Amino acid sequence: MDDKNKLVFTLNLGNYSLEGVYQAAYALLDKLYFYFDKKNEKSLLAEITPKGAGVTPAELAALKGEFLNELINSELRVTVAKRTRKVREALIAQALIGASAGTNDYTDDPLGIAQPWEEKYGAGKKSGKKTKVKP
Repeated sequence: MDDKNKLVFTLNLGNYSLEGVYQAAYALLDKLYFYFDKKNEKSLLAEITPKGAGVTPAELAALKGEFLNELINSELRVTVAKRTRKVREALIAQALIGASAGTNDYTDDPLGIAQPWEEKYGAGKKSGKKTKVKP
């Protein structure tokens, strides 16, 4: 590919996690090709190449900006997921315990939901009126 049609920049891994970078890249896979190379513990080389042909330098810079905005969104999602992990696990555990606690038989119908209309309200109690449905 043409070197003019790609953009190479460095991401500081002190500010962004690899998980956030990968999530942001995944969100833009329909528009960009990505190449990542970890230079050291604190920096990541990122190379983006647009999938469409004939992209101007201004459009390429806009795509980089879109990636960086998505990176901020992804980092927020990663942070929230880490902070709420124990709560989510407790909710799921409670739901699973609640679902398995009862020894109810699926054939039990205390509300009479499975009972046919005719049995519940009587087959002979139909009104003589017919309603017309307008097309």
